[in-house]
Amino acid sequence: MLIELWERFRGYDRWILAEATIESSQMEDHECTYRGQTGHEYDSGDTLVWIDRQGNRQTGFCRVPDDSPLYQLVGGEKIAIRHNPDKPEEYYFPELLKSRLRHNLSQIAFLVLFLSLILVPSLVFFHVFSK
Repeated sequence: MLIELWERFRGYDRWILAEATIESSQMEDHECTYRGQTGHEYDSGDTLVWIDRQGNRQTGFCRVPDDSPLYQLVGGEKIAIRHNPDKPEEYYFPELLKSRLRHNLSQIAFLVLFLSLILVPSLVFFHVFSK
């Protein structure tokens, strides 16, 4: 429901539905350091190809995080996109938006849970011993 509202708000619902092909997919390893600890974050850089209404070949690029189901896509697979009828090189990939939204919501839920596990006991402790 929220996705459909977002699409209407941004005008994506008026863009042309098209089938794009993942032309290439490159896994990338990003080394991250936090508080002296080194870790790795992975994503996939995907090149998409589609044909616009005039029959011209268009390409686009997107990054997919490794915790997304879209990360498993490799070259040759078909996906649904929408492209701008006035600027066919502009595209919207609904599944990528949904994937990013799920990722962000899960991070927020984790943060809320973590804070509630710390704050609630602290508030109870403060309330009990402040009397």
